[in-house]
Amino acid sequence: MRVRIQLFVFALLLVATAWPASSREQDASKGIKVAVTGLRNNNGQLVCSLWPGPAGFPRDDSHIMQHVTAPIKNASGGCVFSGAFTAGDYAVTLFHDEDSSGKFKSNMIGYPLEGYGFSNNVVPQFSAPTFDQCKFHYDGTGWKQIPVKMIYR
Repeated sequence: MRVRIQLFVFALLLVATAWPASSREQDASKGIKVAVTGLRNNNGQLVCSLWPGPAGFPRDDSHIMQHVTAPIKNASGGCVFSGAFTAGDYAVTLFHDEDSSGKFKSNMIGYPLEGYGFSNNVVPQFSAPTFDQCKFHYDGTGWKQIPVKMIYR
C-alpha cells in the first residue's frame, strides 16, 4: 500500500512538472508579431506594449497585457507577443527608446521627444488616438502580423 502511494505521488509530481513545459510549447505557436520600420537610427531599443481593450489606452501602463523590448537593426525591428491569447480586439503602442531608459520622453506639454507608433499606423493629430482607431482583430490562432511605421516629430 505504501509503495502505491509513493508511486502515485511520484506520478503526480511528474505530471505537475511536465504540464507547464507543454503549455509553453503550445503558447509559443501563436501570438502577435509587430514589424516596425522607419526608425531613424539603431540606437537604443524598441519598446512595444499590447493592449487588450480601451481601459487606460494609451497612457495608463497598468492596463497593458504584455510589454516587450527588442533590439534595432538596419533602422527596423520587431516585437513578438506570444502566449495564450484568446480571440478578440487588441492594440499595440510602441516607442523608440534611443537612450535605453525604458521611459517614453515628452516635453512639459506632452509633445513626444522620441519616435513612437500605433497599430493601424494611426498618426495622431491633436491628441493621442483612441483604442478603436488602433485596434485590430486577432482570431486566436496562428500568428497575426502587424506592420507599424515609426513617427518622429
